[in-house]
Amino acid sequence: MKYLILIIICVIIQSCGSDCTNVYFTENDKTWFNNYEAGNKLIFKSQLNDFDTIFITNKITKEPKGECNPFVSNFDKEFARIDYKIKKDTFNLVEDYFIQINANEKKKDASPVIRLLNLEFSSFNNILPKTKQSELKTEWKNVYTFNKNNCPYSNLNGKFGLTEFEWDKEFGLISYTNEKGEKWTLIKKE
Repeated sequence: MKYLILIIICVIIQSCGSDCTNVYFTENDKTWFNNYEAGNKLIFKSQLNDFDTIFITNKITKEPKGECNPFVSNFDKEFARIDYKIKKDTFNLVEDYFIQINANEKKKDASPVIRLLNLEFSSFNNILPKTKQSELKTEWKNVYTFNKNNCPYSNLNGKFGLTEFEWDKEFGLISYTNEKGEKWTLIKKE
């Protein structure tokens, strides 16, 4: 009898809290992940003629369907995630997520979580840096610079020695630099 009463109470609570608000990306939010598709290949070259290749291995997008758990949240948020694998010269280094973003019910625009090797920018604790014009190419006009000052997590997946990466809203990842000063720049996207 106690179990039956408990089940009835749980069903009542579940049905009372079933109002679910769908939260969608703004057009500005979509620029964080529209520049990549599964199967893309990004080729980077450093000033020392070292080559790295980043393979976009997976892209997941989820649109809200009004299905949410009232015990967790009354919001069903649009979501996107892009996974990558990086190959440095002849060996694979790491497979991880590249970028993930949830639509935000409280802000006009959502901010992403971007992870590259040992650096991760998370909008949970930080505000996006101001954009600037790239010194590398004139078409890279809205470049964010992420470094140890604004990336709260800087030792993910072991120490790879990255100190900075640059991300353009239209083109995605455009460069990254290690602690020895070697800088890789995007030369080709296939």
